[in-house]
Amino acid sequence: MKRLRLKGVLAAAIVVLLLLGMMHITGLERDELTVLEAGLRDGVGFVQGTVMQVGYQLREGFRHLVHFGGTGDTEELRRQVRELEAEIGVLREYQLQNERLRQLLDYRETNPGFDVLVAEVVARDPGNWFSIVKVNRGVNQGVRRDQAVILPAGLVGRVIFVAPNTADVLLITDPRSGVGAMLQDSRTPGVVKGVLDSARPLTMSYLTKEAAVEPGQLVVTSGLGLFPKGIPVGRVVAMHKGAAGLTMTADLEPLVGFDHLEEILIILDSLPGG
Repeated sequence: MKRLRLKGVLAAAIVVLLLLGMMHITGLERDELTVLEAGLRDGVGFVQGTVMQVGYQLREGFRHLVHFGGTGDTEELRRQVRELEAEIGVLREYQLQNERLRQLLDYRETNPGFDVLVAEVVARDPGNWFSIVKVNRGVNQGVRRDQAVILPAGLVGRVIFVAPNTADVLLITDPRSGVGAMLQDSRTPGVVKGVLDSARPLTMSYLTKEAAVEPGQLVVTSGLGLFPKGIPVGRVVAMHKGAAGLTMTADLEPLVGFDHLEEILIILDSLPGG
């Protein structure tokens, strides 16, 4: 049945081609076409255009196959593309790391009052993500317990344990961490602590109820305690009264992205004139 149908299609195509040939020969001698000739030209025009388009695509596909040497070479090209994409990904990581390190080095140059050491975060507890991170610098590189850890954006935490070539850093987002701080504008003092399992991981407590606390105010270290004075900590986003109603507590938005720490700065010492 299919063969008969195919033969019918071929026969019709041959008839159309013959008619087109006759129209081409006779049409050269006449200015106008007959109704039959015009109808055939219009009807076949679409078929001719479609056939030409399909033929062009087939020729292009065949040309690519010949040029690349077949499916085997095509797979080889795909493999090379995958390798190049992987290499581009690696180069992009190096680029991002260089940008971060450049920011750290720029901070060191623009803050000569601090002797800082660049360290890389090498581990953190998945179950306690905002508590402690391990860095690849230790006693052999001059790291000591209770040294402040920062980024150009602000305060990160402090060193709590030191090994020969590694150290543990307690982040300020941990509830065990207390930071002597103050509102930069009014110099109102308070204590910043971490709050786990909260959309706002920092709070500033012991603010007097008369304190002029407003959203957007910058909070910096006060210099009372372990941390040098003036390091940015966070910005006020909300305020509420304390439990006894005698003090106020402010919720802070940290300036450091604690969820993706990669490199940090350890303040080894405050230099003279800093």
